[in-house]
Order: sequence, then structure tokens, then C-alpha cells
Amino acid sequence: MTSKLLLDLGNSRLKWALDQDGALTAGDPITHTPDGLGDLSPLWAAVGTLQSAWISSTALSLTPVLAAAISARFGCPTRVFVSPKQALGIRSAYDQPHTLGSDRFLAMAGARAQVKGAFLVADAGTALTLDMVDDTGQHLGGLIAPGPVLMREALQRGTDGVRTGEVMRVREFARNTDDAVWSGGALACSALIGHAWRHGALGVGGDVALLLCGGSLPLLEAQISIPHRVLPNLVLEGLAQWARGD
Repeated sequence: MTSKLLLDLGNSRLKWALDQDGALTAGDPITHTPDGLGDLSPLWAAVGTLQSAWISSTALSLTPVLAAAISARFGCPTRVFVSPKQALGIRSAYDQPHTLGSDRFLAMAGARAQVKGAFLVADAGTALTLDMVDDTGQHLGGLIAPGPVLMREALQRGTDGVRTGEVMRVREFARNTDDAVWSGGALACSALIGHAWRHGALGVGGDVALLLCGGSLPLLEAQISIPHRVLPNLVLEGLAQWARGD
């Protein structure tokens, strides 16, 4: 069976899935660094014969490295998504559409295929991105902030006294530095999500579905009291739509 390989290359993880006759099967994410793609052997082991490969990337310096690795391994065509003004049921709000992160556009497209009405996508990864879409598919704009892990790292780099371990506990008022740093980041991100959701509802004058995804979501979800859905593979689902229709 031939497959399409879908790749979501983020700032710290490579998420991937196989699209086989319209059925999406996601594999385990692969951690990478700015200097390299990490261990791709689980991906190589899972993939058989490829028809094509389709890439969304925010790690721009690694994009050609990934494309070359896929082409060398499988000898198949490789396409890299660039955000357009309009496609896949989404109309971008950006004056320069290509500058909107491809992951953000594709996540909106993946959501649009599953949700009726207006929605807010909150993708909590290395960065927290928020994108508001009305019930016609018009993107109303978005927000970008550091995710909770990046907030912690910024504090460690920018101060002499703040040093933390890997404990990830969220407290309303913490009694040690580890908890204070993690709690500050998680609560700041969850508060921003709530702010965007409330103002989105005011902007569209009606209900807004809140959709959550991203690797930092386990730190945030318990702090979000707004009704929501967790849709972890929105970018890959949007990428699958593009691959099927191209």
C-alpha cells in the first residue's frame, strides 16, 4: 500500500502521520534540537512505500535538511506548505499571508473541517499561538506568546537567582521556586487563552468553540475552565487536506 507522509516540523518536535487511502495514522513525535533532526529511525521503521511527502515547518533552518532526508530515503516528491491568502476553507487575515506560520494556517484548516461555527485554536507548544476564525472561515487574527517551558527558560537565562528543576506542579500561590516558575507560566498562558476566547466571542457576537492542541497542553488544560475540545493532530489533519486536494 502506498502512503502519503505528513510531517509537522515544530520548534522542538517533529510530529508525523501516514495518510493511507484517507485514513490518518499518527506516530510518536520525535524530539529535535535547532542543530539537528534527532533520531529518525522510528519514522524510517514505520514507513513503507511512499507516494509523496508533505511538510509544514516552523523550524525553517531544518526544513531543507528534512526534505533532503526524505528524498534520499524514499526517492519521492516532497512538498513544503506556505500559507496562502485563501485555501482549505480558511481566508487569512494577514496582510502578507506567507508570513503566517504554516502550522497555524493548517491547524485552522484542520479545525474548520471538524467544527461548525466560530472557533479559537490554542496551540501550546514551544510558543503559544492563538487564532480566531468566524463561522464563514474568515481568520480574524491571532496572538503569539512564549509557552510555559520557554517562559521558564527565559527566566533561567535572564536572571541570576531563578534556577528550577523539572518539577511541573501548578499552584495558585507557590511556596518554592520550582512551583512558582511553572505556575506563573502555566497560569499566564491559560489566562491569555481565556482572554482571547472571551474577546473572540464578543467579536463574532456568538458562541466560540475552544480547541486545544500542542505538547505543553498537559501543563495548561487543568487551568482552563472554559468548555473545550482537545484535538492533538490539527496541523497534520490540515496537511492531509492539502495533500489530498493538491
